[in-house]
Amino acid sequence: MPTPHPPSGLQPNEPPWQMRMLDHADGVVGGAVLVSPSLLVTCAHVVNAALGRPGDPEEHPGPGTAVRLRSFDDRVWSADVLPELWSAGHGSRDLAVLRLSGPGLPDTDFPTMSGCADVSSEQVLYAVGYPAGMRSLQASVVYRGRGGPTDATHQVETPESRPAQITGGFSGCAVRTATGELVGIMQKNHHYLWNDPDQPSGIAFLLPVEEFVGDRDRREGVSVRRLADESLCGREAYARLHDLLDSVSVEEVPPEALLNAHELRTVRRRASGTTAWQVLTALWDLVPPVGEPPPRVAWVHHVYQEVRVRRPLPPMVWPWIRKEAYPLGRDWEEILSRHRDRRLLSHRKPDAFVGAAEPDTVVFFDLEPVTGGYRLSHKIAHVDEEVLLQSTKVVRESDILDEIGDLMGDTTMRRFVVPAEESLRLRVMLPKDLLHLNLGQAATHRELMEYPPRLGAMYEIVYHVRERVLFPGYMGALPTKWKRKTEQQRSDTLVRDRNSLLTWDFPVSEAVHLLDDGEVTVCVAESDDEDVRHIYDSALHQGIPTIVRGPRRAIRNLAEELLGLDPGSRVPISGLARYLRDRAKGDADSRDIALIQDDFGDDLPPQALREHDRPTP
Repeated sequence: MPTPHPPSGLQPNEPPWQMRMLDHADGVVGGAVLVSPSLLVTCAHVVNAALGRPGDPEEHPGPGTAVRLRSFDDRVWSADVLPELWSAGHGSRDLAVLRLSGPGLPDTDFPTMSGCADVSSEQVLYAVGYPAGMRSLQASVVYRGRGGPTDATHQVETPESRPAQITGGFSGCAVRTATGELVGIMQKNHHYLWNDPDQPSGIAFLLPVEEFVGDRDRREGVSVRRLADESLCGREAYARLHDLLDSVSVEEVPPEALLNAHELRTVRRRASGTTAWQVLTALWDLVPPVGEPPPRVAWVHHVYQEVRVRRPLPPMVWPWIRKEAYPLGRDWEEILSRHRDRRLLSHRKPDAFVGAAEPDTVVFFDLEPVTGGYRLSHKIAHVDEEVLLQSTKVVRESDILDEIGDLMGDTTMRRFVVPAEESLRLRVMLPKDLLHLNLGQAATHRELMEYPPRLGAMYEIVYHVRERVLFPGYMGALPTKWKRKTEQQRSDTLVRDRNSLLTWDFPVSEAVHLLDDGEVTVCVAESDDEDVRHIYDSALHQGIPTIVRGPRRAIRNLAEELLGLDPGSRVPISGLARYLRDRAKGDADSRDIALIQDDFGDDLPPQALREHDRPTP
């Protein structure tokens, strides 16, 4: 199921899998979180408020009771209030489970349910709620650990420096980490009796994912995780496969050995991916090419073959594989085995470095000069898929860094990308007059965190000169120069003395002449040099594909480090972005270093520009 494009009504950092709970007058009384194609979790008191039940009664409202919800695209849905896990009233878990009654289902992904077990004290978490009179409001809170009105609740606190407080409109809404994992739902805020009762104290309480549990039909204990998995896969598949696959870690059977790039991205976005079962739920509804087994069947078959030599297996797993693979024909078992062998063979690489420098996911930013500022286009591209337009807006130069930082924070929180788990790069198309931008210093959550993470320490970042990509003859240079230099760089792939020019070692006139040297493909320049613009122009005129620039101290330390490496430890030019990112994690000066890397024949920037005017689906 593809991730939807955010419509105009979706607010920044508002997860598309969170819905608004409506009362009889279409007022918003709280939120509900979609955890599977049809299953939602919220607070019982939010359901009672939506139904207009006074006093927050403990009793379930009765079979057939339905509530209304509004999704991110402003569609209104009806959902039944299930008796499973209903818990209301004083001292309860304050938990309700809803099932959409259709027709149709929302076109959105679902959150990765993480829980509070790995959340550290003082960690910043995020919630988007619906205070009275506002479409939405994002608040940051600091996690304090267990505490609150029941043994199940955990306590959070709004930082004093942040004006957004938790109010009643946050009840039932998701509480997330900075990378978008769901740790729980907001339950209630705390008021000091001697203060204005309409003003919260800054202390609030959440119900962690681990506490989304209860009784099914008063006969057996069940969790929301299980209900969500059953709603996706069915009770039979859960009963046959869960116990085995949930006991197999991804370290024991790595998904990378079998799955293709698209399938791996799906796993990263839809699941935490720590067990074979979580991988299966992420793959469940992927449609295979004609004649191939469904990815879910291929994965279970692969896990079965890997694990069966190490331990006894439940007898019901193989019958499930046989039943699901039978539509492939009478030779289904041979087809599955051949398919598995072909996949495993395609993932074997003779050299561990092959393909490592170029990422398989790119977040693309294009800054086009227009009246009033720059048109900022934000896109995501994968190596094996078309460019996907996300958004376009006009920004002033002074706002560019903040806008890009906010976009990356929003993109990460919605799990469009997962920085810690996938090969990922930011590619920025800049007009020549913006080459001074220090994108690495942009912050991802500047309004929410006192010390927000910087892009330079989180992502590989590469700049492109917009004029050169659009007009290869820019600055009067013949495109053949650019092509010849790129071909030279591809034959001499490592950063070394003979192909790198440190421009501060020479007078400007001599540096300009040396840039025409056939072996020089990397220009290293100090951004605080008064002649740096002349150096840029000369490098573009001579077709130099790679320019590294930064403050004097930072760039000289980098050059000394790169050129001082042993021959066997040289850094590939194509790997400079990754090298700078890793260096920036422990060296703040590295975030001021920019890499301008234009390869002749690189199709991605022109492709993204061609898709600029394509309307959002």
